[in-house]
Amino acid sequence: MNRRELLQLSAISLAGLAAAPALAQATKPRRWGIQAGTILRVLEGDFEGTLRAVAAMGYKEIGTTGSFGRDPHYVREQLDRFGLTSPNNHVAPKETYGAFQRWVRRELSGQGIEDVYAETFSFKNVHAAFEDGIRTSKILGQKYVMWAILLPNQIADRPTIDKHIKLFNELGDMCAKEGLTFAFHNHAREFAKIGNDVILDLFLDNTDPDKVKFELDFYWATKAGADPLAYLKRYAGRTKLCHIKDITATGDFAAVGSGTLDVPALIKASDDAGIEHFLVEIDRSDDPMGAIQSSIQYLRKTIG
Repeated sequence: MNRRELLQLSAISLAGLAAAPALAQATKPRRWGIQAGTILRVLEGDFEGTLRAVAAMGYKEIGTTGSFGRDPHYVREQLDRFGLTSPNNHVAPKETYGAFQRWVRRELSGQGIEDVYAETFSFKNVHAAFEDGIRTSKILGQKYVMWAILLPNQIADRPTIDKHIKLFNELGDMCAKEGLTFAFHNHAREFAKIGNDVILDLFLDNTDPDKVKFELDFYWATKAGADPLAYLKRYAGRTKLCHIKDITATGDFAAVGSGTLDVPALIKASDDAGIEHFLVEIDRSDDPMGAIQSSIQYLRKTIG
């Protein structure tokens, strides 16, 4: 998407918001957010223009992938420029984010990114990665410093899981000492069982609830056959962020409101559970900007 297309999209978005129903405008609008992984390819093509378009759609928050391989002071300036704030950092030091940039240029496969992540978040390197994440989050004004993905080899057996639970508690202490909060994010694999125990439950039940928070992904929970509503109720007060994306009848990613999830029920349950940040994320889309635009239009029309 070039700059002209981004500007056209911004204008269309503003016009759409102006036509929103009176009911949605009668109450204070929510601060809907976006997880930036959804639009990394577009950001790499035109960083400032993409942020401008995202803000014009009505998004108020953006979760980052590190500082996108850029000087975090520059990123903060651009967020401020377009009226965006950032609640969370999916930790990715500059060298790690470089793998995403190579992926955008089609120089690296998805497996290649996973290999880089495995090295960055190995026991040998993870503390340095989170030191970088804490420095970045302070500059960007973020609260949550996050572990974005548990890889298969990190939850392969109970001894390895226990080591990572211990590590999460250490990272929770590390972030708390700096006035920040450690959190982690699920995919589908955390809902598998080790013996009689669900892996995700082991992490949530054996980490410090005050220092280790959780970002629930509605799609991945549903994809795994779990009930996100039940998790919101069971871990109320623990789950502070969520990823909103829909799921098709065949299990694929979908823009919010175009799939089979009962989004209003999930938002209500999230409110009851004390979730602070609602971030649209669509892991794969042929038209990511179109998908996030239709998602916020649905959310603004249906929820407010």
